[in-house]
Amino acid sequence: MVYMTMSGVELQADVYIPSGAGPWPVVVVFHGLDSNGKDEVDTAAVAEEAAAQGMVVFAPSWIVWDPGPFPFTIEIFEGWKTAASCAVAFAQQRAADYGGDPSNTTIYGFSAGAGAALLAAVEPGVDAIPGCATDLGPAPVTGVVLGDGDYFLHTENFDEAFRGDLKGMRAELAALTDPSNWAPDLKARFFLWVAAEGTNSRTISDPSDASGWLAQRDPDGSIRADLDRLNQLEDGVMSFIDAGQLLRLRLAEAGIEVTLDQYPGGHTTLNKLAELVGYLKAATTP
Repeated sequence: MVYMTMSGVELQADVYIPSGAGPWPVVVVFHGLDSNGKDEVDTAAVAEEAAAQGMVVFAPSWIVWDPGPFPFTIEIFEGWKTAASCAVAFAQQRAADYGGDPSNTTIYGFSAGAGAALLAAVEPGVDAIPGCATDLGPAPVTGVVLGDGDYFLHTENFDEAFRGDLKGMRAELAALTDPSNWAPDLKARFFLWVAAEGTNSRTISDPSDASGWLAQRDPDGSIRADLDRLNQLEDGVMSFIDAGQLLRLRLAEAGIEVTLDQYPGGHTTLNKLAELVGYLKAATTP
């Protein structure tokens, strides 16, 4: 079904429905970035298993690009953020049609989808979203499950956007990672995971270099200070593992319940379906 129209493109959401009567918890699943714009195998496997275990799952296609996603720009980033917020609002408004309980909503994101899910969870509430198929903004969620995310926008994919609008991209990064920018009513439980391999590492040649990519993202030095506290600067790289550790630290110090687990293997969900659906069940259990 169409949940949003953006730049003339109709964005679709699949719905996975449990057997029997509800009310069921609601889960919104954000796919990662791939050549087709949707990780069909990874996403469908999680959604199908979650539905089999009693959750109404909405799986939106939320990435729009023409002709391709690279280089990222702040306009693309803003569009993805808007689509993610709309997808959550739409799921909450339509959940009852499928036996779902919108007051019990968990957001799941993998890879690029982890950033979209994080923004949809932590940003303050918004009013109606232009192009969205509901007139209401998203309500606060109760749980968040994130895997292998670039929460601090450390990869080269974002370099062009920072060069094109340094101030704007710093604001986007702060929205993701600075608790002072998060919704004051944020009470969701967070479950984070990272893979031990294939973690998109990037060299930090000199953390104090004001012209380096890390300083560009970290003008006040707070990211580097937290990396240092976590002893994550010693190996000279930043990766999904470091990003997960940083986010865990900031969530915990903001008083938000959070766990972080590391799994062997690479950048996929297929070797940990039981664990991921276990997180979803825990997040949706009062």
